[in-house]
Amino acid sequence: MSYVDRNLLERELVLYRARLSRTVFAWPGILLLVAAGLPLLGGAAPGLGLVLALVALGYALRAWMRYAGAEFAVTSERVIMKTGFIRRHALEIMLDQVSGLVVEQGLLGRLFDFGSVWVIGAGGARDAFERLADPLRFRQAVQQQLARRAG
Repeated sequence: MSYVDRNLLERELVLYRARLSRTVFAWPGILLLVAAGLPLLGGAAPGLGLVLALVALGYALRAWMRYAGAEFAVTSERVIMKTGFIRRHALEIMLDQVSGLVVEQGLLGRLFDFGSVWVIGAGGARDAFERLADPLRFRQAVQQQLARRAG
């Protein structure tokens, strides 16, 4: 059972779920491609390719743990954002306490549809969550729920 599902309040409904972008796997993938190409060069390259492949697998495992350990949700009552398996960073903020959301996307973020989302609380506290897939849709889900509650 997911973190979001385990921590729902009574009668609280999940309206939107988001994930980390799969771009967290980009560097391990690039390293694996380079490692696979090194044996074609001959000489000492095959040994170096094996070392690079092992390093890439380590990075891939780390990326998978980051990807699998992240959950983002908009519920009927709250915004819930959690990252990490072992070292957890979680934000659970009531919708009434959300004063704003900021989405940051660089050029690659715009091209591959990922970015950072900053949740700003009523007291001015800010929490950032990076590499969220489709961050504009997440912001829209929060804004729609805030509009429903205000209307």
